[in-house]
This record gives sequence, structure tokens and C-alpha cells, in this order.
Amino acid sequence: MTVKNEKADLRLLALGAIAGLAVAGVGILQRETANDVLPEDTVARVNDVLISRDRYDRAVSRAINYAGQPVNGDDSMMLQRLIDEELLIQRGIELGMTQSDTTVRQAIIDSLIASVTAEADAATPSEQELEQYLAANPERFTYVAKVSAEAWQTDDESDAQAFVAALRANDAAANDSVQAMPDLPPGLMSLEILGNYLGPGIAAAAAEMPEGSSAVFARRGRWVVVRIDKKERSTLTDLNNIRNRVLVDYRRNLADTTLGNYIEGLRQRASITVAEP
Repeated sequence: MTVKNEKADLRLLALGAIAGLAVAGVGILQRETANDVLPEDTVARVNDVLISRDRYDRAVSRAINYAGQPVNGDDSMMLQRLIDEELLIQRGIELGMTQSDTTVRQAIIDSLIASVTAEADAATPSEQELEQYLAANPERFTYVAKVSAEAWQTDDESDAQAFVAALRANDAAANDSVQAMPDLPPGLMSLEILGNYLGPGIAAAAAEMPEGSSAVFARRGRWVVVRIDKKERSTLTDLNNIRNRVLVDYRRNLADTTLGNYIEGLRQRASITVAEP
């Protein structure tokens, strides 16, 4: 049985257990709601909390998705399940779990962030908006086009580490145990060319290294020391070639802005007192 199926079985088991409790609670439910007038589009009230018809419908849909078929049981049993859940949630709040339980707090934060940023995550900007976004944020779409690098190789890792330390102290020189990589072109070269000499993995890692930095890499049973002397960056400007990348970045930036504005609104309405750290 796959992990996914095991999770689905556990959810169904939990659903069945709650449904069993609901059988005993249906009579109570009927008596509780008989004399109460609920707002339109509301299926129940639990203390001061209203359970909406939309929430009920979504619960039914989730149960069907888990089971892969219509869920057995009448409407009252499903509604009793939602009431039981709400009672548990309210009790958890009474016990201070939202203040002390990190798992509960993180779940609330994640859920709220997802709710606040949902519209931004699904935004569908026009081509003109994406073009404008690309033009206004060129730094988000730059890449390392060329690097100027030096490289040495050795059979001993300790020698490689000692050589890197000497490089960082500006006191290194090739010797019998650590020798310069032969034929490595001087000056700026593309990552593809660098990869021909050092391997594509080392070349990709070198592109992420700051200028003036050095590092040790393992390659084909040997140790390679690389120092990056200079990097040259280029900017992608053709939307047709990177549309998906721009769209993802556009949505992420919109979500960050939306969340930042939302939190700022919370700050404005809140009374916050802090002590000096």
C-alpha cells in the first residue's frame, strides 16, 4: 500500500469514527436546532460561531474525494461531524493551544497566508503587464554569462584544503602536490567552456561563488581548487523565452506585496509594546 493510500485510509477511518459518534448526536442536533432561527446560508451555530452552508458543502466534497465515491450517511451525520470539529477547535482555543502549541500556531499562520495570497497566486496578468514587470525588474532576470577563473588539482584533500587557506591569505603557489589545471583559458569564458575543463557541476557551482572566493571540489577521484576572479552578468529581455519565469516571479512578488500590506494593516490596528532586546 502506498503512503498516499495509507493517508487516505486513515482519513476515512477518522471520518468513520466521527460518523459513529454522530449517530448518538443526531438527536441532540435536532433538538438544538429545532427552536433556533439561523441566518440564511448557515447550517448551524456552535456557541457564537456560525457554520456556513459553503463550509458544509466543502466538507462533503472533501469526504467524497477521500472515499472516491459518495459518502454513506445522512446529512445530519456530516453536520454533526462539523459541529464536533468546531467544539474541539473552540476547546483548543480555551486551553490556550493557539498560544503554546507551535504546530497549531504554524498551521494557523500557513492557512492565513495562503488565504491572503490566494488571489495573487492565481493572478493572470496581460502580456503588456508582464513586459512592464520585466522591464522594471531587470535584476530579477540576470544570470552569470561569463567567469574568469583559476583552477588547481591534487590527489590529496588535505593538500587542497591547505591550498585554499593559502589562497584566502594571498599566500599560495602551485607546488609538486597542487598543480595548476592545464590549458584552462585565461580571462572571461562562458560557463559552457568552463564546464569543458572542470565539469558542468563545478562550473555551475562556480557561477554561484562570489568574486575573489575559493572552494574545493571533488572530481573523478581528485580534488579541484577553484578561485573566481571575475564574473560578468547578462540580463534576459525577451519575454517570449522566459514568460513562465516572469509569470512565476510576478505572482510571487504580488503575493509578497499583498501579504506585506495585510500585515501592515494588522500592525496599524494593533497595540504593540516591545522591550529593548
